Amino acid sequence: MEGQEDPGRNSNLLQIQNEIRLAFGWSLERDVDVAKWLIDEVMKQGYPNWSFDGFDSNWSDVKSELLSRRECVCIVGAAVEKYEVEEAIEKDCSLIIADGSAGVFSELDDPANGWNRTIAIVTDGDGGKGLDDAIERNIPLIIHAHGDNRMALESLISKLRDCPISLTHQTPHEILGMRNPGGFTDGDRAACIAIAMGVELGRIDLLGTRSDMVGRYSGVTNPERKMKKLIWMKSILEELGFTGIR
Repeated sequence: MEGQEDPGRNSNLLQIQNEIRLAFGWSLERDVDVAKWLIDEVMKQGYPNWSFDGFDSNWSDVKSELLSRRECVCIVGAAVEKYEVEEAIEKDCSLIIADGSAGVFSELDDPANGWNRTIAIVTDGDGGKGLDDAIERNIPLIIHAHGDNRMALESLISKLRDCPISLTHQTPHEILGMRNPGGFTDGDRAACIAIAMGVELGRIDLLGTRSDMVGRYSGVTNPERKMKKLIWMKSILEELGFTGIR
C-alpha cells in the first residue's frame, strides 16, 4: 500500500489503544477478528474499487484533496453547532466528518455548502441519517473496524454499493488492505487520519469536539460509558498536540 502513514512511527498512539482496551475490558482478539472479517466482507462484494488498490486509491485521493488546499481542515465532531459549520464555510475550509455529524448540514440554509466542502466521512457504521445522506452523495468513507461493531458494519456495507472506501483498524498488527492511523472515537480518529496524511497540526480546527458532554450526533450509546470514551478522546487529541479541548 502507498505510503507509510500507520503509527509505527508514533508508538504512543498504539499504546493508548492498548490502554483503552484494558480500561474497558475489551479483547485485542475481537478487534483483530472484526478487522479481518471486514476486509474479507468488502472484498467479496466484487466491486472493482473495493480492492487493495481501490482502498489505497481512495486514501490517496482524500490525502491529495487535503494537501492541495491551503485553507484549514475542520474535523466536524458530534457536538458541532450550526454556527461553527457556517464559519468554516465562510473560511472555505475542507471538512472531515466524524460519522453522523453531517446531520448538522440539514440546518444550513443550503446544505450543499457543507457537502461540497466534505472530503471524507470517518465512520464505524453507526452514523444514522447523517451517514446515510453522505452515502447518497457518494462521499468517500474511511470505515473503521473494532471488536463490537460487526453488526453496524454489516448494515453499512449493505447500503454502500461501490462507494469509495478505505479501511482502518485499531490493532498493533499489520493487516493487508487496512491502516491504523491511531485514534479511538470517530472524531479523534479523523484528526489522526488528517495528521497521518500530512496535514499540519496548525491547519486543523476541531469543531464540536467536547469531552464534557455527549454530542447530539453521537450514535446510540450508554451516556456514562460514552463520557469515559470522551476522556480518552481528549487524551488522544492532546497526544497529537491539540490544546484547549473542553
